[in-house]
Parts: sequence; structure tokens; C-alpha cells
Amino acid sequence: MRTIKLYGTGSASANGVASVTIPSAATIRGVQAAVRVNSITDGAQVNIEVSRASAREIQTNGAQQSICEVALEGNFVTSGLAQAGVNQFFPTSVAVTQGQIIYLHALVGGTVVYDATFIISYE
Repeated sequence: MRTIKLYGTGSASANGVASVTIPSAATIRGVQAAVRVNSITDGAQVNIEVSRASAREIQTNGAQQSICEVALEGNFVTSGLAQAGVNQFFPTSVAVTQGQIIYLHALVGGTVVYDATFIISYE
């Protein structure tokens, strides 16, 4: 099993926040996602997508290039704000070719800063 890492940070919606090139034909067996958010507004949200497509497909029905997506939202309550985070492994079985580019995309709502690390395991 080999791994390759994608890391991105930002505060606005973006295609291609980060990208990596797959060094040899393989099958992606899993994705470890570690995502943190820091928001200062009610209803701040972030969707982070790992994809074979060069543009995000987060709000696209029938998208066939997505590998993994994580979504977080911060919501004010009367006693304060509770921030959320994700640190989880997601099993997959996605074929990739040598030289294929894997992208990290973001869709952001409200005022939020995210840090996203995805470790892609492949063989």
C-alpha cells in the first residue's frame, strides 16, 4: 500500500485548491480525511471534495468523478459556537491511471477558514 497527500486551506469556494499526480496505475483503497474549520458567522459551512475532475462537482447530481467528500457547518446557539472537525478513514475502490491528477475542491458559505488534509491510500 502506498500513500499520497493532498493539503489545502482557504476561506473561499475554489476549484483545484490542491492537486497531486498519481505516479502509477493503481486503485485508491481509502482516504483519510482530517478537516478543521474556524468560523465567525452563523451558518458557516464548507464542503471539501477529492475528485478526478478538474472542477468541483459538489452540487452536481450524477457526478461520476468524486472520490470522497466531507461537509461541516458551524452554527451559533444562545450559549456560543461549537466548531466541528473530521478525522476519519473512508474506504474506497477507485481505479486511477498513471499521470492522472487528483484534485481538492472547496465550496464555502459564510465566513469560515478551513484546513483540509487527505491522505490517499492506493495499491
